[in-house]
Formats: sequence, C-alpha cells, structure tokens
Amino acid sequence: MMRLWTIAVTVAFGLGIAFTQGPISNPLLNSDWPTWGRDMRRSHFANNVAGPNRPAVLWFARGGALEEPAIPGNSLWVPQHPESGSRYTRYTIFNGATGFTTGSIGPFWGQPATPIFVSVAVYYVDDLRSRNQLRPPTQWVAYMLSGGQYDSLFVSPSPVDGFPDFSITLRGVPAYRTGFGAVTDSSYTYPIFADNFGRLFIFYFAWIVDVDQNNPLVVEGVAPDFGIVDAILLPSAVLSSVSSNQSGSLVLLGLHNGIVAAFRMTNPRSPQLAWTTSIQSLSNGGISSDTIDRPVAVTSNNQIAIVCGSNSGRVYGVRMTNGSRLWEYRADNQSDKAVMGGPSIGPDPNNANEDTVYIVVRDTALRSAVHAIRASNGTRKWVYTLPNVSRCTPTIDQNGVVYLGDDRGFLYAINPDGRVKWRFYLGAPIRVAPVLGRFTIRGQPTPVMFVAAANRFLYAIVDQLSSGTGAGSGIGGIGSGISP
Repeated sequence: MMRLWTIAVTVAFGLGIAFTQGPISNPLLNSDWPTWGRDMRRSHFANNVAGPNRPAVLWFARGGALEEPAIPGNSLWVPQHPESGSRYTRYTIFNGATGFTTGSIGPFWGQPATPIFVSVAVYYVDDLRSRNQLRPPTQWVAYMLSGGQYDSLFVSPSPVDGFPDFSITLRGVPAYRTGFGAVTDSSYTYPIFADNFGRLFIFYFAWIVDVDQNNPLVVEGVAPDFGIVDAILLPSAVLSSVSSNQSGSLVLLGLHNGIVAAFRMTNPRSPQLAWTTSIQSLSNGGISSDTIDRPVAVTSNNQIAIVCGSNSGRVYGVRMTNGSRLWEYRADNQSDKAVMGGPSIGPDPNNANEDTVYIVVRDTALRSAVHAIRASNGTRKWVYTLPNVSRCTPTIDQNGVVYLGDDRGFLYAINPDGRVKWRFYLGAPIRVAPVLGRFTIRGQPTPVMFVAAANRFLYAIVDQLSSGTGAGSGIGGIGSGISP
C-alpha cells in the first residue's frame, strides 16, 4: 500500500502530455529538465537552453532544494523541507515563471531524491480482455519519487478524467537512499529502482483504455498494466547511481564498494548482466579500495562511461562494450584529491563540439578546482581553481558554458575555454546543481536557471534583458514573483 500521509496537488500538470506520438523512443518526458538534464546519461547538459549572460534574480522562495529540482513542462518540482511546522520532506510544485506555489506532495520521512518524469504509453482497445487495438497509442506521463528511508513511489495520473490515478509504494522497508532509472522497448516503459541494500527492481507500465467499439469517444474502463519484470540482488549497496546509454539498452550501476555493474536491457523483460569492473581493476591494482559515490555518466556517442574514484581523485574512461579501461585521469599525481562534484559532460564549441568531462575536486582544505577533461582520451584541457570549496555538480548549457556554485555562495559561469564569464553572489553555500528550463514570461519563452542555496532559498535567475531589471531586482517579495 502507498505510504503517503497526505497528497496535495492543486495544479494540473500543464504538460500537454496527451501527445500525438505513438511508440516511445525515449523514456524521459520531452521536457527541458525531466531529471539530471535531458537524458538518462546523467550528462547535466541542457542541449536546448542557454544560461544568462548578465544574471538577475527573477524571484526567490523559501525552502531551497535538498536535491535537484525537475521541470515537467510548465512546472518546477522541488525536493525540500517546509520552512515551518512539520519538517518532514516534501516535493513542492512551483510555477517556474512566477515563483508561486501551486501544490505539494508529502510529507515523507527521510531524504528525498531528484524526481524523474517519464513517458508511458496509452493503448485504446475495445475490450480489456482481448485488447483489440482500435487506434494508435498516445503518450502520457508518470513520475518517480523517493521519500527517503521508506517510501519509493511510482505515480501516473489517469489519462481519462473520472478514473482513478495509479500510485504504488514499491518498497516498505528501510532503503535510506534510492536510485532511479527508466528504459523503454517503445511499447512499455520500465521504471528502475535501486536501493542501499543492493536490490534492483525493474517494473513495466502502460495504460489500457477500453473504449466502445462503435463510438471510440465513449470510455468504458481504464486500467494500468503494471508488474514486476525482475528483482536482482547485487553484492553491494547502490548509491543513487542508475544511468544508461541513450537507447537504454545498457543500464549502469555505481556501487559503494567501487564496482560498476552493467546490465544488458536490449530486451527489458529479460535483463542480463553484461559486465562488471572495479576501481581496483581500472587502476591496474594501484587503488586497493575506493568508492563510487558519484554517478556514472555516459558520453554523447554512447561509447564511454565516465567513472570517478570518489576518494582517489581519479577518473576513468570505460568502454561501454565490455567494461575495459580506455584511459585514466589523475587530478593530482602527488596526492589523492577527492572528487566533490560531477562528472558532467557537454560539448566544447571551440573544438568541434567534442565531449568534455567536468569534475570538481578538493584542491586544498580551503579551495576546489574545476577540471576539464577530453572525453575521448582523458587528457587535461584546463583547470580553474575556485577561491573557495565547492561540492556542486556542474550544469552545462547549449553553448557549452559551465555553471556551478561554491560554499561561500558564489555562482559561476565558466566558458568552455576555462575563462570565467561571470560570478554572482547568493549569500549561502550552493551544493545542488543548477537546473535550466524555459518558461513564458511577459508572453515570451524565457530561459530560467534555478539555483538552491543552503540558507534555504530557491532562486530563479534570468538574463537582465529578459527580466527588464537590474541584477538582484525583479522580486515581488519572498515566495512571490513578477507577473508572467
């Protein structure tokens, strides 16, 4: 049974989610930032949104963000603690253009995760039992949430008004941290949940709508087609690291004991272990033990997995075909320097848009550094030493500009050549990756960057020309915003 204590969603999704497409080619919702960027490669690359040239605060709201927000269509879903009352975590839903709160889901007991929004198929049949298809399928939406210690949820609103939504708690035992993923075979979407007990759960889901054979506008019934494909036990804890190549045919898991496991999902109904590797193996025995606390990212050509040895400061390019080492990068040849943020992968427009890997490492006790690494061979492109410590995963916009924050509250924009484009002060540590999306403001589609600071404020940042204001203005008041 679902373990939600309360659910309060007072706004429609506003997604335009009854798509005209048939088969599902990508499990993620067609939105600017459905999770970790716009793909399951965990690239943190926004390929169709540019960040601000001259940053200005459009609005800010209390509550901050405990993990990255997600943008399904016209709303912003933010994992956060409420500013007062019960401090259990919630997913607060904002209007991204105005900053007004439009709903929330929760409360939950435990640490939430970045939500993930996926597309699911809706099939129209003339009988729920025979399933004789009457018209092409359409696409709908589902989402995956975590309340932390106990609750992992899969939810899909009914595609037809007046019929029950589908919602299920997928576990009822302590999990502490949860990793999400999803793949598709074009007919079904397969949500993937992994937990800290080393369990990997793979499900399938689609909607079946029973319509009258003589009048397809008359709906006689709606039913979810949901079930478990497999439950796999792994020899270690999974630390919120589920990723895949673009097609979803290979799913990658980063494990706390320094192992990467790859599952072949060419047929999601029959997942097969493809290969495993470890930090010890990738370092040729040079590292006896290390953890993989950073997510595994995948290059745009789907050929190389980027694996970080979290404590050793080493980064490995791993062949997706067999898990063998392609290259090793060391942040420092003299001493180990922990990887604090990343890896993120984006194009370098100054070098034929080649994939560049960005990581943030602890340089000294008081400073961190951003390292840019050529993804094809692991060579160093440049290093920018920040004046402060940072543990923020970089976000990359369509122009290859890198955005990240530090523990003093500065937000940086760094050009693909390593030069700082601008620095913007928000007053408190920035440890959650910035998120990019587009919202209609004063009738115009406008790029908006959402940044969470540790003083429990969430900021919406736009270009000054877009806001029509100077930096730091354009605010109607705490928790409110300008009219769109």
